[in-house]
Amino acid sequence: MHWDTAIQRSLTWNDIWHMAPLRISFLIRSVYDLLPSNANLVRWRKKDDPTSSLCQGLLDGCDDWVVSADLPEWERHPDVIRKTALRPDIVIYSASTQQIIMVELTVPYESRMEEAHAFKERKHLDFTKELKKDGYEAKVMPVEIGARGFVGSSAYGILSKLSIGGNKRTKALRLLAETAENSSRWKWSRRNERLLHKD
Repeated sequence: MHWDTAIQRSLTWNDIWHMAPLRISFLIRSVYDLLPSNANLVRWRKKDDPTSSLCQGLLDGCDDWVVSADLPEWERHPDVIRKTALRPDIVIYSASTQQIIMVELTVPYESRMEEAHAFKERKHLDFTKELKKDGYEAKVMPVEIGARGFVGSSAYGILSKLSIGGNKRTKALRLLAETAENSSRWKWSRRNERLLHKD
């Protein structure tokens, strides 16, 4: 039953809640990528798939990883990144293996998560091709956190690939969700304030 149909029949929210527990469960599990898909079954070690990319973390194989962020107080991005006009949000770099992982964070409306993900992938496509020609192994990993605090499956995926699991992953996802929601609420509470720009 659709929400609009339920409202037309004058059902209360309490009625809807009791009539659709499976629907609510499905919605929550799908938003947080907790449905038993093939990828998740491998992730949860319920199914063996030796070809799965989750069997090995992205950071395995070397120990000289350096993390930089597009923030003044953080380590500067590597020269190969800084000489371009691109400014990835986070760069994870290994000099010994010439691996570069670029993380791009977006906080879109939940209905635009797939669109935002595709846009960030296209944005860096040519650059990653150039890096590969120069001998680098380059990856772009877009991450989406919804403006209302719903975490996209991409966030779960990147933490898993970076070998961050269990309670640490759960805590990180909760913090990401709370930060996005709090930021949206702060912006909404000040929607009528005029911005003053000083020269």
